[in-house]
Amino acid sequence: MNKIVIGLSLLLYANLAAAQDPIEVSSTVKSVTVYPRGAQIERFSSKSLSTGRQFLVFPGLASELDASSISVSASDGISVMSVASQVNYLKLGKRPKNVQLLDDSLKAYEFDHKFNQNMLAVYTEEKAMILANKSVGWSGQSGDFLIEDLEDLSDFYRDRLADIMLKVMQLEQKQTRLNLQINRMRKQLNEHNAKLNRSTGEVLVEVNVPKTSTAKFTLSYMVRSAGWVPSYNVNVTDVDKPLKFAYNAKVYQNTGIDWNQVDITLTNANPNLSGNKPEIHPWRLYFVEGFGAYGGSGGSAGVLSNKMESMEMDGATKTRAFAVAADDMSGADLEYPVNDAVTRFKIKSTQNIPSNGKRQGLNIDEFEIPAKYEYYCAPKVDPTAFLIARVSDFEKYDLLPGEANLFFTNTYVGKVYINPNSIADTFDLSLGRDQSIIVKREKITEFCETKKIGNSTKENLGIEISVRNTKGTKIHLIIEDQIPISSNKEIEVNLDGASTAKHTESTGKLRWSKNIMAGSTEVMTFRYSIKYPSGRKINL
Repeated sequence: MNKIVIGLSLLLYANLAAAQDPIEVSSTVKSVTVYPRGAQIERFSSKSLSTGRQFLVFPGLASELDASSISVSASDGISVMSVASQVNYLKLGKRPKNVQLLDDSLKAYEFDHKFNQNMLAVYTEEKAMILANKSVGWSGQSGDFLIEDLEDLSDFYRDRLADIMLKVMQLEQKQTRLNLQINRMRKQLNEHNAKLNRSTGEVLVEVNVPKTSTAKFTLSYMVRSAGWVPSYNVNVTDVDKPLKFAYNAKVYQNTGIDWNQVDITLTNANPNLSGNKPEIHPWRLYFVEGFGAYGGSGGSAGVLSNKMESMEMDGATKTRAFAVAADDMSGADLEYPVNDAVTRFKIKSTQNIPSNGKRQGLNIDEFEIPAKYEYYCAPKVDPTAFLIARVSDFEKYDLLPGEANLFFTNTYVGKVYINPNSIADTFDLSLGRDQSIIVKREKITEFCETKKIGNSTKENLGIEISVRNTKGTKIHLIIEDQIPISSNKEIEVNLDGASTAKHTESTGKLRWSKNIMAGSTEVMTFRYSIKYPSGRKINL
């Protein structure tokens, strides 16, 4: 239906354009709603119009605007009769000031380069002229040769040629610097021009004006080459204070039109979902050789079967959005969980988002999150204590999946990906290593021995873990280690002692929870034995 309306509108425009030139109405971008992939642009304009039916053209729009998403509203009882869009391949996008300044600077450098070339040619010709006229003449009518003439001529040649050579060297050095600068500026300008020298979009509107007045118009449409991703900065200033949480967004756009001083609204809604209600069609049974994606043979379309539904929904609960061609966002397809609530963020101040495809950080909100801090160490893997911030009830903060930068006392310690959909009751943030907690893991020699008992071999092992807290404050430390678990009934594993450790038999994990005072040392030991048939080897 939209295609028919647009086609008829273009036909009407073509028929009337010969008799009446459309009135050009300039518009400015005032507000943008940015989706994870795509953006809805709202432009505002005003124009003095006389009574009657008239054709208007709104030029200078993004050439890739979605024609089916165009909406035009007018004030003062003006009726919008038809709306269509077209691409103007002759009218290119307007150059931003920074690109124009770059072009002006390039022309100035090129002028200097040409001037230097001309001066080099002048000095080269002067040098050739001097060398061509270096013969010594005779003085007076007597024909006597004067030595003073030779000395004067030698001084002239030496001084003038030296001066010419010096100036030529200086000009050549300057030319080298100019060539380098000109090449750089040309490359930068070519990059800008590749994005600017593209066609622009236009919206054609037929209106009926009841009386002469200054009409106000609101024009909105969707574009694809824009979007945003959530990002976070998490800062821990002290282990007895809440997390400082900065909720940010990285916004980009490559529409060919800069957004200057616009109101930005961010949303996680999916603009690509159809608004049509689903229909249930007859479910016909037939014999199949194998099950396709929809329960049909060879992948033929059909209705999800009841048996296959739970399996298929695991892979079908997400809708993929279109890919983005922006430089920094290429290949970053987004998946929209279908059951997520729609979230909207209104950025507090107007923003400038240039059309360069680069991600630009915007602050959404800042708040504090209570956290419980503790240290964690797995000395068998890494004998270092890591500071962990544990956050409970994480889901109540309405966060979206995104990357977080972690800072401890304003020092960057790494990144972590936050996905609230996969977080259980408690979310752990690793804030890096703490070298002031010294951890050692050693074998206990007197507990380590090998015995033969009949046709079996028994290995006894003992491990000691010592932790020294050199900090000036008490710490809470979680230590984890392990004993092996058997994957064969002929291999028997027994825990003989674990000094207050919590033992999980299914995984073999040992866990201690200790409060260690400042300047003190805590020691934990555990012993285990392994019995297996003699003559066999195990991966101990």
